[in-house]
Amino acid sequence: MNRNDLNERIKTSNKIVIKIGSARLSGSEEEVNDFLFSLVSDIRHLRDLGKQVILVSSGAIARGRKLLSTLQNSEETGESLPEKQALAAMGQNRLVNLYDSFFSKVNLPIAQILFGVLDMENPEGFKNLKNTFRQLLDWGILPIVNENDSVATEEVKFGDNDVLSAIVSLIVEADLLIILTGVEGFLKDGKLLPFLEEVGKSELSQAGGPSGPGTGGMYTKLKAASISSEAGIPCGIIDGNLKNCVREFIETNTLGTLVVSNGKKKNFTEEEIKSILRAKRNGGQE
Repeated sequence: MNRNDLNERIKTSNKIVIKIGSARLSGSEEEVNDFLFSLVSDIRHLRDLGKQVILVSSGAIARGRKLLSTLQNSEETGESLPEKQALAAMGQNRLVNLYDSFFSKVNLPIAQILFGVLDMENPEGFKNLKNTFRQLLDWGILPIVNENDSVATEEVKFGDNDVLSAIVSLIVEADLLIILTGVEGFLKDGKLLPFLEEVGKSELSQAGGPSGPGTGGMYTKLKAASISSEAGIPCGIIDGNLKNCVREFIETNTLGTLVVSNGKKKNFTEEEIKSILRAKRNGGQE
């Protein structure tokens, strides 16, 4: 299998999860606005084609930190868990309001979904979460998902929103996962790898950690891609700085790195998804 074999599958994907990192939402106001204008245009286009879209968005802590810096007598924040939780509580509503201010201009109503690992461990919680996604999509609402960082602890976190986006892809039985990053794609030995059928130790050893305000890096993006591809959900890791990158990726299948190890889509059961989460939480660094 080569990448071109997947052109039609990418183009005809109906249910698409898009993951947005903190870096795309924590630059200057001009940079953030340019990114959101492009993103909103792409998603409006996808919706006009009859496709369903789910956003998984980081940025609450970054927006909270930005708010705190404007307050009088505010102290410089560290990286302790209580500080991060408080910043998330401050920034989450500002993040959603920012999205609403842009999506409302193109008549796309949004909804916020916050959840964590413990919500998924509860059978009723998992069922309710899946039903909520289904109902919002049926109504034509755009779900915007984030981990509930204001109450999550290190022991019961997904670890990073890259992994969260893969889990959401499994829950909603997506056809495609797109992870927006700040680089061209996955670079191995300094060269872009446009296609990966397997994410192995060699690739993970060359994947860097966070280089901006987020908590992940290419390492967690490859881990997320390996999770989604197990279910036959292709994952594109592409440069979110490029104008209309989502639309171009879907229409041409040429940007960034495409990861898929299973040629056929498989809908994972609730227990299979929970098993992936448990393995991740017990498996060291993610």
